[in-house]
Amino acid sequence: MVYTGGIGMQKNILLSIFFSFIIISTLYSMGIAPPVIQHVAANPTTIYVPDTYDTIQKAVDAANPYDTIIVRTGIYRESIFINKTLTLIGKDRNATIIDGSRTGNVVRIRGSDVTIKNFTIRNSGDGQNPDDSGIFLFRAVRTTIRNNILINNHIGAHLRQGSNNTLLIDNIILNNGASGIRLADNNNFNYIISNTLQNNTMGVEIQPSSTYNTLFHNNFILNKEFQARILDGGSNKWDDGIEGNYWSDYDGLDTTQPPDGIGDTDLPIWEDTHPIMNPWSGSIMHGFYVGSVEDPIIVKSNCTIASFNFNQSLRQISFQITGPSILYFFCNVSVPKMLLNATPSENWLVQLNKTDISAKSTIIQNTHTSIYFTYSLSTYEVRIRVVKAGIVDFTPYVIGCGVAIAVIVITIFVVLKKKRRH
Repeated sequence: MVYTGGIGMQKNILLSIFFSFIIISTLYSMGIAPPVIQHVAANPTTIYVPDTYDTIQKAVDAANPYDTIIVRTGIYRESIFINKTLTLIGKDRNATIIDGSRTGNVVRIRGSDVTIKNFTIRNSGDGQNPDDSGIFLFRAVRTTIRNNILINNHIGAHLRQGSNNTLLIDNIILNNGASGIRLADNNNFNYIISNTLQNNTMGVEIQPSSTYNTLFHNNFILNKEFQARILDGGSNKWDDGIEGNYWSDYDGLDTTQPPDGIGDTDLPIWEDTHPIMNPWSGSIMHGFYVGSVEDPIIVKSNCTIASFNFNQSLRQISFQITGPSILYFFCNVSVPKMLLNATPSENWLVQLNKTDISAKSTIIQNTHTSIYFTYSLSTYEVRIRVVKAGIVDFTPYVIGCGVAIAVIVITIFVVLKKKRRH
C-alpha cells in the first residue's frame, strides 16, 4: 500500500492558499481592504502657548513625539529648535509671529514628520552666517511648511543635507535678503507648490546636488536678481504635467481658442514648459462653455483640471484631475440646470476612476446644481452624471462574480480529477 496522505495534505494546503488569494483579490476589487496600521505614540496631547508654557521653545522641549502645539496670537521673540515629530500651529498667520530678533535661524528643524503651519516668521540673522533663515531644515525628512508668511529673513526657507520629501505649500515668501527658497546640498523629492515668492533677491535657488524636486503653481513676482537660479542640470520638474508656474516677467501669449491659461512658449532658462498666464490663487475657477450657452459649467478647484467634456446625450460631465498623491484636492462643480438637471426620480452619480463617491459628496440644488467633493490627490478620471434613482455601478460586483465562478469551475475540475484517480 502506498501512503498518499502527505501529498493530499499538500494539495489541500495549496488549494487553501489559492482560494484565499482569490478571495482577497475579490475583496480588493470590490473596494474592501484591511486597514493600514499606523504606529503612533499613545495618547498624543495638545499643548497651548502661552497658556501652559510662556514660550514656544519651552512647549517644544516638554512635548512628547506626535504632540500638537497650538500658539495663540502674539509676538514671540525667540529662536526655536525642533528635533522630534511635532505639529506646530499658529492661530492666525498674520497675527501669530515668531521674531528671530536678527539672530541666526528663527526656526531650526532636525528630525522627521514636523509640521509648521499658520505663522509669520521673520527677522533671522542678516547672513553673516550663510545659513541664517526663517526656517532651516538640516537632515529633516517629511517636513510640511504650510500657509506661513516668511518675511525679512536672510533666506526664507532653507533645505540642507538630505532634507527630503518636504512639502512647501501655500506660503507667502517675500522681502528676504538672499533667496526665498534655497535647496542646497543633496535635497531630493521635495514638492514646492502654490507659494508666492515676491521681492526676494532670488525667488528660488537650487544647487546642482538637489534633484527630482517638483515645483508648480508658484507665483514668481518681481524678484530682484533672479526669479529662479537653477544649477541642477535639468533634473527637477517645473510643472504637474499640465500647468507650471506664474512668472511676472513672462511675455509669451496664450493663443489657444478658447484660451486655456497656459503660455504657448516655454521658459527654457527655468525649464517651465507650461507657464500659466495668471497668478495662481490656490482656488482656480475653470469656466467651460457648451455651444452658445452663456451660463458655463464652473469647476472651482485647487488642482489642475484637464480634458473637460460635457455629453448631453449621456447626461454626463467628465474631466481629469492631476497632482501629487501627497496632497488633498477639492472640487466644486456648478452645473446650470438648463444644461443638466436631475428630476425627483433621478440621482447624481459622482465617480473617481469608476469608484462611486456620491455618498461622500455634497450636492446642493438651486438655479445650479453644486457638487462638492474632496479626496487624496493623484490622477483621476472624474465622471458626474444623472442616473435613475437606485442605479448602482455593478462593475465591482461583476468582477467579484467572475472570480467566484472561476473558483467554482476550478474546484469542480479538482474534484473530478480526484474521482478519476480513485
